[in-house]
Amino acid sequence: MDYFYFLGFILSIGIGFGIISSTPLGPINLLVAENYLSVRKVKIIPFLSGVIIVDAIFGYLTFWGFDKFLSDYTLVGTGIGIFGGLAIVFLGIIGIVQQLQGKHNPDKKIKIKKSIFLKSSTASFTKGFILCGSNPGFIAFWGWVAYNAKTWTGEMFPAFDIHYFNLLIFPIGIIIGDALWFGIFTLLLKKGARRYSGSLIDKIRVFISWGLVALGIFTLVASINPTTKKTYHTDKELIK
Repeated sequence: MDYFYFLGFILSIGIGFGIISSTPLGPINLLVAENYLSVRKVKIIPFLSGVIIVDAIFGYLTFWGFDKFLSDYTLVGTGIGIFGGLAIVFLGIIGIVQQLQGKHNPDKKIKIKKSIFLKSSTASFTKGFILCGSNPGFIAFWGWVAYNAKTWTGEMFPAFDIHYFNLLIFPIGIIIGDALWFGIFTLLLKKGARRYSGSLIDKIRVFISWGLVALGIFTLVASINPTTKKTYHTDKELIK
C-alpha cells in the first residue's frame, strides 16, 4: 500500500507542476485566449497536444537525468536549488515591478495573429511542439522541479527508489495538470466576459508573480538548509 502512496505522490507532483508550468501568461495562453474569443475559430487541440507532450518529455527527462547522474552530488543539487530559487524570485519580482510601474494599460486589448495555427493538424501539432520545446526556460524550470521532487520523495518515502519505470507516472501527471489548466482557462473564458482585456491579464500576472516569489524563497531556504539532505541520506543508508 505504501508503494501506491509513493506513486500517487509522484503523480500529484506532476499534476501540480504541470499546472504551474502552463499558467504563466506567455504566447501560448494568449494565443488560446485570442483564438477562443475571436469570431472565426480554428482547431487548436493539435497545437495544445504538441505543447503538452513536449512539456511532459522535458519533465521526465530532467527528473530522470537528475536522479540518474546528479542526485549523489550534493553541491550540484544545492547549486541547482539556489540558482532556480533566485531565478524564480527574479521572474516574480519582474512581474510585480512592471505592474507597479504601470507598464500595462488596463483598457488595452490584446491582438495576436493566428498565423501559428495551421489548417493541417500535423503542422499545428509541430508548431506547438516547437514553440514549447524551443523555450530554454522549460528546461531550467523542470531541472528545478526535479531537484525539489527528488528531495521530497526521498523524505516522505525513503524505502522506495525512483527508476525509469515508476517515474513514468510523473509525465502522466504533467499531462493531466496541463490539460486541467487549459480546460479551466477555456472555461473561464467561456463563462467570463467576451473581452480579454489588459486588466485581467494584470490581475493574473500579479497573482502568479507573488506566487513565484513565495515559491522561490521556499526553494532557497530548503536548498541552503542542510538538515533535510543529511536526514534523507541517513535514512537511505539505514534501509540499505
